[in-house]
Amino acid sequence: MSPLGIGTTVTLNNGTTIPQLGLGVFNSSTCKDACLKAFDDGYRHIDTAQLYDNEEEVGNALKSSSLPRSSIYVTSKVWDPQHTRKDAYKAVVDSLKRLQTDYMDLYLVHNPKSGPSGRHQAWLGLQDAVAEGKIKSIGVSNFTPAHIDALMKSEGVKIKPVINQIELHPWNQQKEISSYCKKENIAVQAYSPLTQGKKLGDPVIREIAGKHGKSPAQVVIRWVLQQGVVAIPKSENPNRIKENIDIYDFELDENDLLRISKLDQGMKGNIGAWNPFAYE
Repeated sequence: MSPLGIGTTVTLNNGTTIPQLGLGVFNSSTCKDACLKAFDDGYRHIDTAQLYDNEEEVGNALKSSSLPRSSIYVTSKVWDPQHTRKDAYKAVVDSLKRLQTDYMDLYLVHNPKSGPSGRHQAWLGLQDAVAEGKIKSIGVSNFTPAHIDALMKSEGVKIKPVINQIELHPWNQQKEISSYCKKENIAVQAYSPLTQGKKLGDPVIREIAGKHGKSPAQVVIRWVLQQGVVAIPKSENPNRIKENIDIYDFELDENDLLRISKLDQGMKGNIGAWNPFAYE
């Protein structure tokens, strides 16, 4: 495995790159401050969404930072009520206004709830925004292989998703989706990699953490990155924001990886609201 570092990126299927570690800002009550702290600690990737109602705060952080806009990777997402071609395109325009930027690096269809037609129409709207330079890359979130296959066979679809953002961590390793995405050259991005703290007391993780002199959260993030997956752990605690990026001075060995692989509970280990397979 190539050494991981603070500047490690993943190359997407359109030739662009995404920082492998980012900051998630779902339900962040101090979003601007969290982003600025993350920038100071070396993060160069922020993941937000229309649903989170904090795009404007992310934009304020971008404006307040001394970092050039081109050095920060910004992702947002369109929620399912906007899954028409016109509304998805408008969602992009609205996100850009709130983020106070001329372009977004990545924009996702946030969920598959709108069904085959809605997903198709939303994708066409995002393709329109790509054609106008408003977005560099487009992808999906909470999609299964069947959702992506159907989308790619739909009329007028010319752009393949660059990424699929899903809940992924040692207790829900998403092997079916991950295997499919690897075969199709679609990057996998893990949200809630720290299980919102619910699983970090696991004795296996705690033992491995003690072995390396790291926290359970650091072990889990390191595990995600060693899978080649993009991770966006959320925190607004300054100490934890720093801790979550301090994971480049150790490496999980083969025995660590084997032990963690046995923690997988499949979708029974799902700690979020989303089971992608529940939607046609």
